[in-house]
Amino acid sequence: MPTTSGDVRPLASLPPGAGGTLGLGRVVRAHGLRLAQLGLRAGAQVTVLGRTAGGGRVIGVGSTRIGVDRETSRRLEVLVPGVLA
Repeated sequence: MPTTSGDVRPLASLPPGAGGTLGLGRVVRAHGLRLAQLGLRAGAQVTVLGRTAGGGRVIGVGSTRIGVDRETSRRLEVLVPGVLA
């Protein structure tokens, strides 16, 4: 199916099983550098694997699972593909 350009949403708003293309959004530069070291770079394909008790998210990037805290998950943006009706 053809897709639209998509919808940009905070990572924190995505339910488990949802995913898309990661954007760093409003992440502080120093935090962005650390996230990049962990494999969370702008343009990476991510999938939400679960929620943490504190409101964060466990996300999958390739075969890697990474937990991010609530504040970081609110700042990270994900381009979620849309489908034409």
